[in-house]
Amino acid sequence: MKDIQSIRIEVKEGIYARRVLYMEIRGQGSVSLTRTDENLTPCEIEQKAAELAYFLRVPIEV
Repeated sequence: MKDIQSIRIEVKEGIYARRVLYMEIRGQGSVSLTRTDENLTPCEIEQKAAELAYFLRVPIEV
C-alpha cells in the first residue's frame, strides 16, 4: 500500500466523453479502476475517487 502514489481521474471529452479512474503505483505505472464500458457521471467519478483516496490516504490528480 505504501507504493500507491495517487488516484488519478482522466477525462476524455468529445462525442463519446469518457471518465476513467486510475491508481498510480510507484515504479509500476497506472492501473485502471473502472471498466471501459462504465460511463460514470462527473459526480460519481469524483465521489469514487474521493472515497478511495481518503481510504488509501493519497492525493487525487486530475
